[in-house]
Amino acid sequence: MTSETPDKEFDSMFNMWNPYNNLMTYAWSRAASLVYSGERDGLGYRDTVQDMLGVLHSIPDEARERLELMITGQVSNGGAMPVVKPFAHNPGKEKAPDENEYRSDDCMWLFNTIPSYVKETGNINFYYKVLPYADKDEDTVFGHLKRAIQFNLDHSGKHGFPCGLSADWNDCLVLGQDGETTFVAFQLRYALKTYIEIAELLDKPEEKNWAENHLKILDENLEKHAWDSEWYLRAYRADGLKFGSKECNEASIFLEPQPWAVISGHTNLEQSQKLLDFVNKRLSTDYGIMICDPPIEKTDPKVIKARLFNKGMKENASIFQHTQGWVVAAEAIIGRGDKAYEYYRKFMPSAYNTNAEIRQTEPYVYAQFTNSTSSPRYGASRLPWLSGTASWAYYTAAQFILGVQPDYDGLKIDPCIPSAWKEYKVKRKFRGKAFSIIVKNENGIQKGVKKIIINGEELFSNLIPFEKMKENNEVLVVM
Repeated sequence: MTSETPDKEFDSMFNMWNPYNNLMTYAWSRAASLVYSGERDGLGYRDTVQDMLGVLHSIPDEARERLELMITGQVSNGGAMPVVKPFAHNPGKEKAPDENEYRSDDCMWLFNTIPSYVKETGNINFYYKVLPYADKDEDTVFGHLKRAIQFNLDHSGKHGFPCGLSADWNDCLVLGQDGETTFVAFQLRYALKTYIEIAELLDKPEEKNWAENHLKILDENLEKHAWDSEWYLRAYRADGLKFGSKECNEASIFLEPQPWAVISGHTNLEQSQKLLDFVNKRLSTDYGIMICDPPIEKTDPKVIKARLFNKGMKENASIFQHTQGWVVAAEAIIGRGDKAYEYYRKFMPSAYNTNAEIRQTEPYVYAQFTNSTSSPRYGASRLPWLSGTASWAYYTAAQFILGVQPDYDGLKIDPCIPSAWKEYKVKRKFRGKAFSIIVKNENGIQKGVKKIIINGEELFSNLIPFEKMKENNEVLVVM
């Protein structure tokens, strides 16, 4: 997929360097990192499953093989092996991890990647494919997804949220086995919503009802126990200590649950707007959005290990790059193209071609984090290349900004762009067919398709059905 937009720096990143970054991250996972040298000799579960989002369109067959490998790294209780070793993995005969080794977010990422693969390829039968669990038994891919949901339902705390276990993506939060994570609660909400969509697709009404019942309960718990009057709490410790609350003197707000409240479909439009406005007010900087605020200086590292980092670095209130795409996606979902693009450019490497002395890393590759306002190195980025930022940046640019979204029945066109963009072009291959797409936006609309014309025929929705597609397709989109 290539773009031709009014922003040539965007095109340079999207057409060349981001795809290259995606392939390197996919190929190496985090194994080439000096941080993990000698410590991890396999594929980290959460990292690898997310990395595939950036390459499904370019190497779908190879990505499917790795996706199947990672699915067989799921244990029969629904949790996952933290690391899957491709050269030594023996599905059905692996030793299940000890209870204190599971991470609550690992299998939740399957709900982003598996449907994306099926929508890209049209391989609906993939949901019926039978694959073994890591330790024992086997199930369809659809069954694996249900088991992933059940794992977090089984490992939930007194507020009805998934337990943090050994980690919940933010490895610096010390939640313990019985502490609860609202971030993964929103991932679970997204998983249930996605499972309902798949159940409808496969005509499985009992599975749909099962998920809808759990979704209703979870939504009630989120509003009752996670809302902190202006934003969502980050977590609870088992003794009731709150993370990311107004009650906290440090790190009183965390970023992660806020965009996921929108992405998961939990919040309505008005709630989403107010929540993201507060994210902008409390966390936005010139170089991106901070992971928390204010930084941690006094909190015991036994509560939040982020204190071990200097202020404005890593999980201690830095601009953590991985999370930036989530906010871009959330802003696009509610139709604020100007804000989504503003955020996207703030962490886009090519935007710093003329400011190398500030960013201090290659202006064509994503990094793990950027030093934030509380750091004397404000704006400097660190740990480039091997970051989940790459796949999420590409995914959000392609599907939420440019709005080219593979779907089960065809190709959906739903851009959310800056109002200054009057026209842009996209070339895309989809299921063996070529598309040349021109988007016209003479009225400066940020979101909303007025009409689509494919090969001279006007459509009555923004979905191009597969049966309307030719080998080569000319598409006009009017905003």
